[in-house]
Amino acid sequence: MALELPYHRTPRGLSIQALDAQPLDAAKLARKFEGLLEGNAATEVYGVAPLRTANASELTFHLGKDWAGVASASKAGIILVPFGTEGIPIDVGAVLQVEDPYAVLCSILQEFHEPLIDYHETKIAWDASIHPTAVVEGTVWPGALIGPHCVVPLGSEVGWNTVLEANVTLYAGARIGRDCVVQAGAVIGARGFGFRKANNLWIDVPHYGGVEIGDRVRIGANSVVAAGFLEPTRIGDDVKLDSFVQIAHHCQVGARVMMASGAGLAGGVIVEDGVEFGGAAQVAQHVHIGEYAKIGAKAGVTHNVPAHAIYAGFPAEPIAIWRRGVIALRKLAKKSGPDNE
Repeated sequence: MALELPYHRTPRGLSIQALDAQPLDAAKLARKFEGLLEGNAATEVYGVAPLRTANASELTFHLGKDWAGVASASKAGIILVPFGTEGIPIDVGAVLQVEDPYAVLCSILQEFHEPLIDYHETKIAWDASIHPTAVVEGTVWPGALIGPHCVVPLGSEVGWNTVLEANVTLYAGARIGRDCVVQAGAVIGARGFGFRKANNLWIDVPHYGGVEIGDRVRIGANSVVAAGFLEPTRIGDDVKLDSFVQIAHHCQVGARVMMASGAGLAGGVIVEDGVEFGGAAQVAQHVHIGEYAKIGAKAGVTHNVPAHAIYAGFPAEPIAIWRRGVIALRKLAKKSGPDNE
């Protein structure tokens, strides 16, 4: 079957439009969600994107009540904010105050984005090798090998010469580049662990962002890469993940990153090129790790890590400080006394 789709598509963002096929405008959203509008009521949006990347035709959200950091530099068309947020960034079209920006955004996605999801038909290259027990409905490029009991649904994509070993499961929106190897039991594109609380109940948050994996990536057995919320979870070229590695929703992992077995990233972590993680190292949500940093085994990273730094311990700190702390603690423990003679 001929493959007519461009290789490794990268969508701009999540599309939204009103039921009459028109873009959503600020006034319409204010009426629908009973919000307070500041700025240009005629501002129109066609899509949804994260705060740091949203442009003038996109909707985003901000949970803070001030405009510090990324929020102050936003160029979004419309920003959803909590009641009580004052002012508007200079390059933003409109700000809409609502009771719960997160809940409103989820409602918009489910009502205006979900109906637009339209996956391409099955496209399998003539020389791809598909095991008879595999379920393949997505796009499979030339030279790919799909092993026993793998699942490749509509909306997923397997690149040139990529190998999925036994029992690999892709979800819709998962796209893997060329010359990759995904070992047995790995799951790519599972819904992110995202919930919001309403009336003392946890409500599922939709994750339509999918996953984008670059070229020459290795993903170990039983590892998981979860789908993003408003943008894809991304894994750069030449990344090597060991077994039982967890990459949470909308993480952005650069090229040539190495992660040993059991390492994990919570949601929204940014990892720049060349970072190395020891076994079972864990990173808290929204942390930024600079290029070529090294994270020691079993470290717990709770704050940003500078480029080229080496961190260890929990909470993780520069390794020289951590080592001095360990030595000091051992010396203290070895002091003679009635409790340890």
